[in-house]
Amino acid sequence: MKKYETQKQLADLEEKRRILISHINKWREVQLDIGPLVANTASKLDLLTAEVVPLFLPSSLFPNHQNTPGFSKTLAHEIQLRIAQAGDALADIRHNLRIISGLWQFKKVNISGTGNRPNTRMRSLFNRFNHRMRQSVLRYRAARSALLAANLEGRHWEDRLKDLKDDDVRGPGKDDFYLQEAGKANYGASKGRYEMSWIWLVPQSRSEVDTNSSEQVFDEGLRVEWSKSQARKMRWEEEVQIIQEEMRRTIVYYEWKQQWWIKQYSQPTTTEDTIHQGISAYSQKQAHYCKCMARSFALAWLPFLQSEGIKPEWEHRYNHLVSKGKSRSTAALDLEKEISEDESYGGEIEEEWNKYDAFELDD
Repeated sequence: MKKYETQKQLADLEEKRRILISHINKWREVQLDIGPLVANTASKLDLLTAEVVPLFLPSSLFPNHQNTPGFSKTLAHEIQLRIAQAGDALADIRHNLRIISGLWQFKKVNISGTGNRPNTRMRSLFNRFNHRMRQSVLRYRAARSALLAANLEGRHWEDRLKDLKDDDVRGPGKDDFYLQEAGKANYGASKGRYEMSWIWLVPQSRSEVDTNSSEQVFDEGLRVEWSKSQARKMRWEEEVQIIQEEMRRTIVYYEWKQQWWIKQYSQPTTTEDTIHQGISAYSQKQAHYCKCMARSFALAWLPFLQSEGIKPEWEHRYNHLVSKGKSRSTAALDLEKEISEDESYGGEIEEEWNKYDAFELDD
């Protein structure tokens, strides 16, 4: 009802209470045949309004009453009805969430920035479907609580009817109205780490698929989300391959550049001995730098690749730098020691290069 009830609304309410009381009285006649003790207790509550009268269903009784022969059969019937009630409520929750998600997308594209009147109307639609969805949530929780209260072995329904929390009530995609409005933590996650709510992954019974025509729309929505997830997976796999190829090309480039500099000082380009020695020293120095760069990149990348089970093509050439059981810092110290000990490749080249002035080489 609204804030101020009209006479028509009050009359409709009384009519609904009268119909509900008649149904409750019929249920009392059934309780007289099943358990007189419960019927006598329920007869004392007839003065209450219809919406607060307890029904004393078999699931709400004590365990000693549930195990009696008269109640056990009725309890089995109630469990079947409760499972159907929970399934229908879950289907209504998904249906309303799909509608709200569509309204949210429509609002972002067509309504935002057009004024207060269309935004107010859209908000009214949100509130209407949100109220329906919340009623379905309460109906589902009531049905599940009744199922938990029934002390029966073999709860086959628990895999399909899980505990429904407030964070579970959201659409299948990340761009969801409830995540953005409520500011839930899952909304801040990336699309790759976003976890879909379990309500969209529940296997459906055959009766739901046969009777609910909107399940085709439900399947289409999940196909769209599955296609998006598959596209992201394929793109990320491609990124992994590209990164490995970039690593390989970097190391291969420095290896090629090292050999290229070695060829430069092995081929004399001038007859003057001093210029030739300077060019040779510079070429060997650059070759040494390229060798160190290739080793440093291999030392930085190879341990991680090996930990992930990836075997690059250049692994055998640098596997001695990173052996099993050796930390990255220890391997880095070994590499620095190996470079410092290479006097003929590094220190002597530096000493020979320092003999020549830059202006001398330019001349």
